[in-house]
Amino acid sequence: MAVYRVAALGLLLLASCDYSGDFLFGRPVDGLPDIYHITAEDGGPLVPADIETYEDLQAATIYGELAPPQTTDYGGATFEFTGTGGQVCIWVDPEVAWWNQSVSANPSEEGREWTYPDNGFDDGDIELFAGLSVYYTGSPSKIGDFVVAYEDSLHNGVPISLAACPNTVGLIGDPASAGKGMAEYCTLDTSDGEGISYTVLLRTFSTPLDDDRLAFGLIIANGTCEALRTLGGAADPQSDECVIQGEALRPDPLPGAKDGSDYQPYYGYEQAAEHTWPYSIEFEQTFCDSDTRMGRFCNQEADRLEEAGKMCSWEDFDPYDYDPEERCFCGNPDNTPEAGAL
Repeated sequence: MAVYRVAALGLLLLASCDYSGDFLFGRPVDGLPDIYHITAEDGGPLVPADIETYEDLQAATIYGELAPPQTTDYGGATFEFTGTGGQVCIWVDPEVAWWNQSVSANPSEEGREWTYPDNGFDDGDIELFAGLSVYYTGSPSKIGDFVVAYEDSLHNGVPISLAACPNTVGLIGDPASAGKGMAEYCTLDTSDGEGISYTVLLRTFSTPLDDDRLAFGLIIANGTCEALRTLGGAADPQSDECVIQGEALRPDPLPGAKDGSDYQPYYGYEQAAEHTWPYSIEFEQTFCDSDTRMGRFCNQEADRLEEAGKMCSWEDFDPYDYDPEERCFCGNPDNTPEAGAL
């Protein structure tokens, strides 16, 4: 009988424990979905752009935002396009830019550029996948993948990914197309898929910790991503960040929005530029310039705030009640560990 009493007491205590696990998820964002489907301005599928100049590139860029998922299901955005019979580049750049701080007592010339800490609360990450639409398992309200089940001769179920465009990681000096706050890109060969529908998945990996809004810039263009990198002036992986600029969007409602939604994409750099965070483009340009130390930008940012009598808001940033001048792109130098310390 005593055993039953102990068991009953344990069940009672367990039931009274309010352990929802909500702290494991980002905050819900009013008017901003965690899943949506991107279309062209006319509501149809996207069409790969012909890009010959940097002005063409800016005009072809689409900007959007995603909220964090409130369940263990994936969040993200999808879009469709029709195969051209040639090569198509898909390029996505999540906000903003991120680096590891160099804490060496005697940093190298390269390491000296990164001795100031980054703001680790304002960066997000998106994973890029693409393939034939017939293989995509998702729906407008649920993120899927390109994995199909195959049964081998021994009747074992074998999952096989038919994604034609998984994200990749650079090895031995090759440029990477994945990473926190970094651009991800893939050249898709549609020579066997002319006239056939393709689906592209921008799957949320992480949202910024400061405001839980993951902004991004997107390009779909005819040709290779290497050609796009060259046109965008990306001589090295670091400068991939500046192929798309202005993806750090403020939480502004769209002009004329009747339902309060502010997630609908901006089409072209000119539309988005009015809604970017102050100094975010200057921050990206400094990050891309291999001859400029980030500490110079960060010191100027600190001096500007000191003159205005303001302070940076990092993890305590409130997306609904904010001062744009207090959103800093550099981190807190007081958190810098000493060289050699763990």
